[in-house]
Amino acid sequence: MPMRDLTGPPLPLGALPQAFLAGDEEAQTIITGWVAAVVRFGSWRFSDPEGVVQEVLLKLLRIGRQGGFPAPSSLRPYVASVARYTCIDLYRREKHRDLFEQRMPEAFDAAGEGPDPERRQEERDRLDRLRYIHQRLSVECRDLWRLIYSEELPPAEAARRLSINVGNLYVRVHRCLERAREIGRQLVAVAVR
Repeated sequence: MPMRDLTGPPLPLGALPQAFLAGDEEAQTIITGWVAAVVRFGSWRFSDPEGVVQEVLLKLLRIGRQGGFPAPSSLRPYVASVARYTCIDLYRREKHRDLFEQRMPEAFDAAGEGPDPERRQEERDRLDRLRYIHQRLSVECRDLWRLIYSEELPPAEAARRLSINVGNLYVRVHRCLERAREIGRQLVAVAVR
């Protein structure tokens, strides 16, 4: 990381985006402070807030390298917005994962107890594969499965909530199952290599 001479004048706001992309320590400290303010003072209650800050910084680097930074005068609100939306996504993901684990307590108990360590490891591996498949599904499929399997709504009620007819609901469930199977096959193919 290039180090600026901190005895000189402060970094001008107009140079902040390019300095951040170049790895300037002062620019990184400024932008990290903006991101940390959103993450730490947003009452998200993340288990790893520093990891969230790093995730936002990586996202900002990708955006900046693609030329997506706004004018320097609106950089701070933009950084706060990216941080806030990343926090929302991660919060929902953590909350959804917790709900998923609460809905399957017997599977998680089976993975952690019992005299056979090989069976416990197989159960853990199976649950890891299920989590991976679930995370790779589209938001629409996850929402659909939440209504059908987590909330255990009858098909007519789930269709009503999605503003579709019951026949269309069955088609969507089938397509999501096919997509999950495809992701599972890809995962097995990668594991075999």
